[in-house]
Amino acid sequence: MIIVGSKLKIIDNSGAKIVECIKVLGRNGSQVAYAGDIIIASVKKSQPRKKVTKGDIVRVVVSTVKKGQMRKNGILVSFGENTGVVVNAKNVPVGTRVLGPVMLELREKGMLKVISMATVAI
Repeated sequence: MIIVGSKLKIIDNSGAKIVECIKVLGRNGSQVAYAGDIIIASVKKSQPRKKVTKGDIVRVVVSTVKKGQMRKNGILVSFGENTGVVVNAKNVPVGTRVLGPVMLELREKGMLKVISMATVAI
């Protein structure tokens, strides 16, 4: 469950390490984002000499959430931290590798490119 002000760890190699949510997109007025939703975020910490630098405003797909999320088959899935993947305006990842697990809810939202680049889809 991501709200405005939440911090996320970025699990791709775009250059951003930590981002802070500014706005939740596409939830019809809802202020809460779950796995597969797109948010607008500000980069708080980044790696040197990469595509994304500190202070940039980026679009991020939420890949895992700490709050448990119930699936249709009755399984409750939760992770240890909130993570995301930086994407461009066409929802294509900016980085070339996704270095961590992503939730299968991204498939329902049409983020197949992110799932195919991930190491594990849970």
